[in-house]
Amino acid sequence: MVRQLMKPTYTRNIIRWARSFSTPPCCSFLAYPARARDETELSSAPAGTRLRGCNILKSGQDPEALPDNEYPDWLWELLDDEAQKRKLDADPEKKARKEWRKKNREKIKQGNFLKTMR
Repeated sequence: MVRQLMKPTYTRNIIRWARSFSTPPCCSFLAYPARARDETELSSAPAGTRLRGCNILKSGQDPEALPDNEYPDWLWELLDDEAQKRKLDADPEKKARKEWRKKNREKIKQGNFLKTMR
């Protein structure tokens, strides 16, 4: 029983210790102060900026941000809720599958909750 009580704290401390050695995450938008955006400007990092923490290779370098026109068009729609909703509405099969999965998730959560009540 003592081990069970100590385990979460021990795990949390190990995670904190490991995070102290890791490189910062790829959040280049946090490094820049808020500023007025042009309608033509889509990304938060200006072209030529080094994106710290995005390197995945041991011997590689951090990638450099490209101009917005060099990225594919679909990339700018990923975070746009309206574009994602339009895309989902265009495919009724995919929409039905998403709703079905959501209902199943709710059933599983409810079943797990009821199991704890016994």
